[in-house]
Amino acid sequence: MNNELLRLEQELIKGCGMAQERFHRVSSAKWKGIYQKITEEYADKTKTWKNGLHWANTNGYSPKSMKKLIGCYQVDDAAWFCLLPQIVPEDKMVYFLIDIGNCDWHFGEKFWFFESYIPELVKALRLLSDTAFLECGWSDYYIVDKKYKWLIGWNHHHVISCVGEGIDLTCLKKTQGERPD
Repeated sequence: MNNELLRLEQELIKGCGMAQERFHRVSSAKWKGIYQKITEEYADKTKTWKNGLHWANTNGYSPKSMKKLIGCYQVDDAAWFCLLPQIVPEDKMVYFLIDIGNCDWHFGEKFWFFESYIPELVKALRLLSDTAFLECGWSDYYIVDKKYKWLIGWNHHHVISCVGEGIDLTCLKKTQGERPD
């Protein structure tokens, strides 16, 4: 197991006062299957042979999922996640993927996978935002429905992209000066 991942999980749980049952890393036996399902649904495989989720929130998702693009929004990095309980109204567990990147695209992607309930994810994102990801540097991240119905991607350009069905972006539209539908 990656010591950095374990340290991050422990610091988030301790720093946010969360129960491990409500925020924890995905087991090493499960993350590859979860990642495969997410990339099958959302990653654009039409541009490069290794294109997965890395930079999908900047370069675009799969043509199939782009048909379900709900919107892209410029956000305040330090506060947008406080809207998550309105965007994802049910207190259910989601996947939280942190893109820890890779200096050389040819070596593939590298993500850290967590499962979290929305209230705990808000706490974790606040701590990560306040500490530059616990001094690991700013990382893009994804929040994904556990049934793969929707995905929210945040990138270091201060933009979130929302794809799929079942999330409510009314609160984001209001912050952008758009008329809610």
